[in-house]
Amino acid sequence: MTNPSGAPLVRRFLLALLCLGGIHYAAPWPGPQAVLNTFLVLGLAPGFRSPLSGILWAAAGGWVLEGTLRLYPHLGGTAFGNMLTCLLAFSLLLRWPPHSLKPYWGRQAALVVIHTLLVHVSVRFAAGPHAWGTGWLWSLVLIPVWATLALRLHPPLHRK
Repeated sequence: MTNPSGAPLVRRFLLALLCLGGIHYAAPWPGPQAVLNTFLVLGLAPGFRSPLSGILWAAAGGWVLEGTLRLYPHLGGTAFGNMLTCLLAFSLLLRWPPHSLKPYWGRQAALVVIHTLLVHVSVRFAAGPHAWGTGWLWSLVLIPVWATLALRLHPPLHRK
């Protein structure tokens, strides 16, 4: 997935920090905030070398997202849903590395739907009924942007 050198890891780390900051500062705009969270969970976190570091980044994204929303419960449901989805994306990336762009977009679209359902089920268990919002639609519509960037971050194994 990543080269043994530290450059891709440093780039991924800096982008993850940028996403966390973006999630925090995009709080007035829940749509772009959801896209940044989705990119962190499905695009950046699965590309780390170990699943533990990936799920920690995904959990951090969930906690930052919950911490910035005013009408959303802050009990960890988003972080838990992010972690489960990140593990699924990590295993898919290991088992079936992406080889072309459009099938990868399709896989990411399916993962966005799974991510949305897991997060909302987790939040419902943690805190009860809540508003869904349209952040997941933003994530689906902007797949060509964030999934293409994610594919460039962890290119197929047969490419250099």
